[in-house]
Amino acid sequence: MRIFNLISSFLLTVLVFQLNSFAQTDDIQIVRGQLVCVQLDEAGKANVSKDFTECNGLLYIIGIDGNLYSLHGSEEEIEKIKQSSKTRMGYRLPLRLKGRTVGHQRAWQLYTPSLDLEDGSIKTTVTGYILCVFPDYDEGNVNPVIAEGACNEYEPHAHFIQTDNGEIYALHGSPEKINALEKKTEKKNVTLDGTLKANQSGWILYVE
Repeated sequence: MRIFNLISSFLLTVLVFQLNSFAQTDDIQIVRGQLVCVQLDEAGKANVSKDFTECNGLLYIIGIDGNLYSLHGSEEEIEKIKQSSKTRMGYRLPLRLKGRTVGHQRAWQLYTPSLDLEDGSIKTTVTGYILCVFPDYDEGNVNPVIAEGACNEYEPHAHFIQTDNGEIYALHGSPEKINALEKKTEKKNVTLDGTLKANQSGWILYVE
């Protein structure tokens, strides 16, 4: 009986590790949370804000479940989401979005139902500045922030790269790949090989 319990405990640990490492849902999920934009300012510096009027960069969701999801879909769908995002008294109201979730705690993505990620995948190499983006909870308000330096000791969060040509891509990859990026103390001039997917409204770089 003791051996059986030990084996059961081991198998459960392996299962939990796998679930925490990577997950993909084929069924449509509901994600509720705060819509945030990461984009470049006039000086070419990346900033994140939930108080944007226009977003020319990449959208993501700070979920009420504590996860950060980069948001991807057809350009028409993303535009509809932007239009549906309302503000009241200077506060952006939370959204309720439908889609498929893919990834793990340090690289979640939310895909709108019609997005086909296999359409137009591109092998590429990019150089740029890695952005570690956190939700900062202050007196009940959720504020997005960008961390400097190594970020592997922080709670799970989202990652982007600001390329040298002014693009912003969400980063996706295995937990090991993302953790290696987090440990880098120098986040500038980082070169990554990977596969570029999605479209102009929200590119994803799958790090190899």
